[in-house]
Amino acid sequence: MIFKLTSFIRKSIMIIDGKKIRDEILEELKDNFEAIGGVILAVVWVGDDPATAKFVEYKKKVAEKIGVKLNLFEYPDTISESDLEQELKRLAIDSDINGIIVQLPLPAQINSEKIIALIPPNKDIDALGVETVMMSPVTAAIAEILKRHKINLLKNKFVVVGKGKLVGRPTAVWLAGEGADVTILDSKTEDITTCLKQADVIISGIGKPGFIVPEMVKNGAVLIDAGTSEQSGKLAGDIDSACAEKALLFTPVPGGIGPIVLAKLFQNLWKLSIQTK
Repeated sequence: MIFKLTSFIRKSIMIIDGKKIRDEILEELKDNFEAIGGVILAVVWVGDDPATAKFVEYKKKVAEKIGVKLNLFEYPDTISESDLEQELKRLAIDSDINGIIVQLPLPAQINSEKIIALIPPNKDIDALGVETVMMSPVTAAIAEILKRHKINLLKNKFVVVGKGKLVGRPTAVWLAGEGADVTILDSKTEDITTCLKQADVIISGIGKPGFIVPEMVKNGAVLIDAGTSEQSGKLAGDIDSACAEKALLFTPVPGGIGPIVLAKLFQNLWKLSIQTK
């Protein structure tokens, strides 16, 4: 059965366990990577930001777990744009490297879009390039949740909050491509509350802790929070946790979308790797 949310009677709240979904995907990927062998992921990190260090370490642990070799290329935050360009060009033509990640944000003196554009489409596992052939890992994580819980893309009204290139834009484009009724909101949208209350599915990625509160959502909505940011030293999402009481499905922060995104990142690596092995 594929649900149209307005016709579904909610008996209990489903809190999405992103770590469980991540582990299921990674277990399958481990077998896949072992079957082809020799997959190398290059991670480019400029600077020494502690938060970025945690993300890099997390990726290293996952890579090791599933049989991927992660090569870390570290550069000082004083590196010039031209020097970083040369490094990316070198990695781009290295036939041993199957995927490239550039850790964002980059220092102010560097044009991020210009650097990202140097990643060949067949190595762009983050799907940030204009000619990417992969689905954004965030969008793929959202699609995974909708598929697992049989949320009908054609019979529900979707509202995407934010137009960023990491969450809002690629997700709205994907939904529209699937034929969904999708509206995208940003800071300039008038009467955001009215728009949100009409939504069967809300997907947020603006990075404003607690921006969406219970009064903005209707009973039985699907609430997908991809707007992780830091508040008082802790990770927080765009959607206030109190909204879960009104939701059919709810992705918590942390532990919801984030773990699945990482699994989808490595899934993109595998899909690109099998094309060249």
